Amino acid sequence: MSGQASGTRENYVTAREVAERLGLSADTILRYYREGRIPGRRMPGTIRPVRFLWSEVEAAWDCRNQLELIEDRVA
Repeated sequence: MSGQASGTRENYVTAREVAERLGLSADTILRYYREGRIPGRRMPGTIRPVRFLWSEVEAAWDCRNQLELIEDRVA
């Protein structure tokens, strides 16, 4: 995704902000990022924090939840 939303630039959010929206801990969000379950980006700098575009996280999260629902119905 290009980070564009309705002609305006989408702001990056922190793991803590994503965690608050999803009702999880920031540690869980970072683990999901490392496992490739949600998309994120390492930012430049000494510490190189991970930042997320909410639209990408939301799309990945919705897709993953839908797949789990389908798998539960098939099993």
